[in-house]
Amino acid sequence: MWTFGISEVTTWPWSFEEDVERYAALGARAIEIWEFKLDRDLGRRREQLALPAHHGLTVSSFQADVHALFPTRLQAVPAAFDARRDAFVRMLDQTAPLLPGTVFVLNTGIAKDGDVARAFDRTVLAYGELARRAAELGVRLALEPLHPLAMNEDSFVWNLEGAREIVDAVGHDALGICADAWNLAGQADLRARLRACGDRLFLAQVSDYRRPRSYLDRLAVGDGELDLRPFLDGLRDGGYAGPLVLEIFSKDVPDSLYDGDLHAVVRRSRTALTALGAVR
Repeated sequence: MWTFGISEVTTWPWSFEEDVERYAALGARAIEIWEFKLDRDLGRRREQLALPAHHGLTVSSFQADVHALFPTRLQAVPAAFDARRDAFVRMLDQTAPLLPGTVFVLNTGIAKDGDVARAFDRTVLAYGELARRAAELGVRLALEPLHPLAMNEDSFVWNLEGAREIVDAVGHDALGICADAWNLAGQADLRARLRACGDRLFLAQVSDYRRPRSYLDRLAVGDGELDLRPFLDGLRDGGYAGPLVLEIFSKDVPDSLYDGDLHAVVRRSRTALTALGAVR
C-alpha cells in the first residue's frame, strides 16, 4: 500500500493555502505542488512552501510553469528552447533548496515540424545538464509520457518505452519516469512494461478514464472505465515506493468536476483506491 497524495490540479479552484489545509483533512499525506498556485514574490513563496510540513504533508512532486523544453499547448511561451531551459533552471535554483528530495516533473513539448529525431537529440543533451543540476540541489526529475491525445500538442513521448529511451540515453540517476495511469490507459501489457522500468519509476499518478471530450477530461477513481489493477501491479512489481498521487484535470467539459464538490471527488477516489488495496 502506498501513501495517498493529491495533485493541486485536482482542486484547481482552491488556493494553495486551502489545498494544504484541506488535503490533510481529507487523509492525504503528500501533495504535488503546481507553481501557478504559488505567489510570485519569492519571500512569500518560501513561506508557502513551508506550510505542507506543518500539516503533515510531504511534497511528492512539483510542476513548474515551464516544465517542457519545447512549447506545449498549455504553456506556449517562451517559445525559444534556450529560454525555456533557462526558466526551468532558475525555478530549480529557487525552489529545490526548499524542497529536498522532491521530484520535478518534465514533459518534452512539441517536436517542431514533426522532427522528433532532432527534438530527441536536443532533449537528451539538455536533460543531462538538468539532471546534473538537480542532483547538486538534492532533487530528482521525472519525464512523464503523455496520452496519445497530447501527441504534437504537449509531447512527442506517449509511452513508457519512449520515456525510457530518453532516460537511458541521458544515463543519470537523477532522471527517471513519472507514470500516470490516465496517460497510459489502453496500452497493452502495462504491468510488464511498468515492471521493466524498475527503479526508474520516480512518481505515480492516478485518476479514472472515459473517452475524452477535451484535453483535460478525467474522472474520480472508480467513476470511469479504467481497470487500475495492471497499473498498480506493475508499480508493485517495479518496486515503486513513493506516494500514489491523485491527479485529475476537468476543464472544457460541461460537467466539470471543478464546478462541484471537490471534497467528494477526493473522498470517492480515496475510497476506491483503498478498496483496491492501493493506499492506506
